[in-house]
Amino acid sequence: MEQVPLGKQLKSVSNLFSRHLNQIPLYHEGENLTPMQRMIIVVVHEKSQTQDVFQRDLEKFFSIRRSTVTGVLQLMEKRGLLVREPSTQDGRLKRLCLTDQANALFAIIQQNLQEAEALLCQGLTKEEIAFFSAILAKMEQNIR
Repeated sequence: MEQVPLGKQLKSVSNLFSRHLNQIPLYHEGENLTPMQRMIIVVVHEKSQTQDVFQRDLEKFFSIRRSTVTGVLQLMEKRGLLVREPSTQDGRLKRLCLTDQANALFAIIQQNLQEAEALLCQGLTKEEIAFFSAILAKMEQNIR
């Protein structure tokens, strides 16, 4: 049996995961939130409990380009999900703050992501998940 390249497998699983999240309707102002918007809400909500969150933090966390994050954040601002406020520590930086609307969606999004994660890991042992996570971390370091 021919071995499928790991890069192709990773991309395929990523696409399927995003597609699965898109099938879970979560509407704001009549539009379904994208998986990236949902994950940004979760990350900003969780990280902002202990620290200011900036655009560069999302770029690093998701390993995506500045232009990609800029476009997503601009759309989220336009839709009333977040605002950028001057940092209390550095006025040149704008910290990301979720609106009350986005904070109200957080619990639903977090539940949806936990259910999707459980589906993704169905049939895997804790040891297999830990091993796979370690391998993915190594692969991420290799490609940086």
